[in-house]
Amino acid sequence: MADINQWQLPRNEADKLLGWRSDGKGMENKDWVSPADLDGKQDHSVNLDELAAVDPGTAGKSILALQLASDVRDYLDVPTQVATRTELKALNTTKDTVAYLRESNRQGLFKWTTGDYSTQIAADAQEGVYVKADAIASSAGAWVRSYKDELDPLWFGAAGDGTTDDSTAITGAIALGVDINGFGRTYKVSSATSDFTVIKNAAFKVGSITHISRDFLRADTAKITDGLLYTAWTEDKCYLVGDQIRVWVNEKESHPDGTGRIVLYFSDDNGASFSHGEYLDLAASGRTLWCAGFTGSTEYLIVRVPSGSTDVPPYTYERWSRTITFGAGTGEFNGAWTVTAITFPTPSGFTGQPVMVISFTAGHSNSIVVGTSYGEGAAVARSTDGGATWTSFIIGTDTDLEEPTVKYDSSTQRYYGFCRNGGSGNPVYWHSGVDDLSSISRYTAPVGTFGASAMTDSPVPFQIRNGRVHAFSSYRNGTLEGAASDELTSAYYMDMPLHVGNIWTQSTTKIYRLGTIPHREGAAGSSACGVGSVVIVDDKVHLFYGMEERTGTTSGLNRIANIYQTVIFLADRNGMFDFRNDLVANRSAGPLRRMVGGKSGFLSYTSDASGDYPGILSGRPNFALRNSAVTIAGGVLTLSGLGRYGHYLVDTEAAAATDDLDTITDADAKMGDVIILSTSTSGRDVVVKNGTGNILCGGADKTLSTARDRIVLQFTNFGGTAAWSMLDFGDNS
Repeated sequence: MADINQWQLPRNEADKLLGWRSDGKGMENKDWVSPADLDGKQDHSVNLDELAAVDPGTAGKSILALQLASDVRDYLDVPTQVATRTELKALNTTKDTVAYLRESNRQGLFKWTTGDYSTQIAADAQEGVYVKADAIASSAGAWVRSYKDELDPLWFGAAGDGTTDDSTAITGAIALGVDINGFGRTYKVSSATSDFTVIKNAAFKVGSITHISRDFLRADTAKITDGLLYTAWTEDKCYLVGDQIRVWVNEKESHPDGTGRIVLYFSDDNGASFSHGEYLDLAASGRTLWCAGFTGSTEYLIVRVPSGSTDVPPYTYERWSRTITFGAGTGEFNGAWTVTAITFPTPSGFTGQPVMVISFTAGHSNSIVVGTSYGEGAAVARSTDGGATWTSFIIGTDTDLEEPTVKYDSSTQRYYGFCRNGGSGNPVYWHSGVDDLSSISRYTAPVGTFGASAMTDSPVPFQIRNGRVHAFSSYRNGTLEGAASDELTSAYYMDMPLHVGNIWTQSTTKIYRLGTIPHREGAAGSSACGVGSVVIVDDKVHLFYGMEERTGTTSGLNRIANIYQTVIFLADRNGMFDFRNDLVANRSAGPLRRMVGGKSGFLSYTSDASGDYPGILSGRPNFALRNSAVTIAGGVLTLSGLGRYGHYLVDTEAAAATDDLDTITDADAKMGDVIILSTSTSGRDVVVKNGTGNILCGGADKTLSTARDRIVLQFTNFGGTAAWSMLDFGDNS
């Protein structure tokens, strides 16, 4: 108990302090003595009193603090932080082997690494990764940045703001041969690298052109036609009908070619796949299509008609129009066209009809507006009566100013557009006054906008979306980054602000070089290469344009072009698939169906839901049979409007026992068409008359008396005389 009691605390006493006993055994109350009662003795150095009265000032405190930090680090084994590379180079590498660099945009952890780094330090002149210590040779060691896999151009001194010259920094980063991640920034440089192998998510701005890595813009390119013909000129005549994308093209060998046809391709799955081509007219007549559009209820085509059978001036024009309806069970996208000849007014100083009518927009006050191109300049024409009559407004009278595109923006109540060939050879941007086409302002892209060479002869199709202009254009004279070339040519996507004024000088104008497209026509130039359209669906900008795959001097397989589609994605949402910003890859085998049970043929339906048999594609012709009989009326068999079948059943008028067939009328008949006729039922004789009407039966009438009898006829039209000539007759009674 004594050992325990001796540690008990004494009772409190006034003016005493509790402390340890001198023998260390327990605690006791001790007297407290003030410094004033020490009889001149001091308990600390007088120097401390003197220092306490001194104010070292701001500078002195800073020096004392630094010295203190230095003193502390002499005894503490912790990494240092340096504000600049100069401080990093001055560190004592026997003490400091890890340092964090805090220099703006160059932040990162560096480790002192022994070894011969003379080659790396020489290559890394911008000190992005390798930094030489002041007191140590580069062959003995270096400060090396800790990073994983990719370099950031900012480490090498780049700004990445699109306006500061980052040429030296980018050159320095590329010199290391390590993958570079641009992190979505734009770097202004004097020239773009020709090889993006080690670069991702970066854009390099040279002048006004932005050269991009593949992943800088989310994009997808595909071929939407795959033919052995010259399918081209999809110039600003693609648009939406509801959710359907419509792409019109001309299929021919060249401008003066008389075998050209107008073809429609469409997509009902958001642009993931496209239909087989549909001819506007199977007959080759020299007609071509350069202008088409949709107002929300009416579809319009402006068809150019040559003076002869080939596509050469002087031209006249036709308006093709039809009503489009929507609704479950009532929608009609493919009704009959109404065709009307139209005449455009001749603007003051111009002559004749326009050489080309391109582009289409629904304008103010329920009007439609198209672009008109003359040899003397460019204009737009506006109609308030659905295209029956027009009023012209001149954009410019320059002889090289051609092919104006036009779109109306209801929010600003102005018309906007582009023309090819401005004063510098580059495209021209134009806009109207408020709902006033008589007041038009023009702005030519400055020299060098698209490279050393002017981007001449290039129309600029576009669409307006949320106050931005999304446009497409390309060289069509074989120009690759300003250097003449017979094959490769550069294409561009432009994202620009909708601007009343000079759009080319706006800070948010972005001109992206998409890459190269084939241009096979040589130095003479190609009017088909790159000529395109722009359609915006949900958050996807679709660019449609032609690529020349092969060309030559003769017709047929010697000249091939197809239509391509590049999609620029404006947004990216979460999830595996969202149709608003995704495309489904088309992996289907097409509309053909194989025959069953070991058969080698394929089937192709010629009419939907008609109950007729499909055509069999199996190495031998198969003529689809129209099951419903066609009746003779007054000696005439009318096939128009019944669909194009290979085999028709013929019935006599009023079910007579016998009836003469003198004439066959078919507005859809084409040169070379072959048809088979048979009587609809035995006991009703159909007498095909020779030479009475437009049927030739080899010099004698032929009677179809049983259901097994057949007569085969071919349609010809020589010198304007149409006839159905017999190829064969089978009397199988």
